[in-house]
Amino acid sequence: MKHVKAGLWAMLLSMVLGEILSLGSLVSTGGRLSSEHAASPLSAVTILVTLTEPLALVLEITAIVLVVTGSKQLAEKGYARRLALTAAAFFLAWGVLNLAVYMPLTLAGMREGSLELVRLGLGVKVVAALLQYLIPFLLAYGLARRGKVRQGLWLALVLTVVGGLGVTALPITSVRLEPVIVSSGKLYVPRYEVNYTSWPYPVFLALSHLGGVLYMIIYGIIIKDFEAATRSLASKNSVIAS
Repeated sequence: MKHVKAGLWAMLLSMVLGEILSLGSLVSTGGRLSSEHAASPLSAVTILVTLTEPLALVLEITAIVLVVTGSKQLAEKGYARRLALTAAAFFLAWGVLNLAVYMPLTLAGMREGSLELVRLGLGVKVVAALLQYLIPFLLAYGLARRGKVRQGLWLALVLTVVGGLGVTALPITSVRLEPVIVSSGKLYVPRYEVNYTSWPYPVFLALSHLGGVLYMIIYGIIIKDFEAATRSLASKNSVIAS
């Protein structure tokens, strides 16, 4: 149980950092994001991502490993462990899609000046994001002991998926390519500008953040339930020993 609880805490902290990253990016850019912001090494967005994203990723990996290993000791270990292993598979698929599909497609589009390849790569990134949204749900669902908590997880998942996919998929149609001369020849650099204060982005952002906050609240509830179960088990063992 200790491993599972530690894994839940790690995932909770990872989600907190993700919220800080998302809200910090919005505030620092005034709700407007462009390729120039992302490309500048000294921009507030770049610094924020550099500081928080790796730690959030490490915490997420730690959470998956701890829940997978710790679920062996649970009474409902078969169900919870299968879901945790599915979460691990989704995380690996997310990494593969980003590194082995999205990046090669984007680089090929930049070399060839193909907007279709660049947009296809961004579409793959949206699919990868969907897998990422499912991971907190899968890790927690098999560990939730109450029906209302599981219903809350479903609601958090729906809010996060609808909001997150809206935010990540809508900008794809506005991406354009701009030729840039480099030492090795000519590259076509993707350019975009997203105004998150314009319709319908505020709605999708609200849904996404509501889902994230709900996830965090539910994780806190599940952790409390685990602590209560641990105390109950320790009390029973103490009575038996006496």
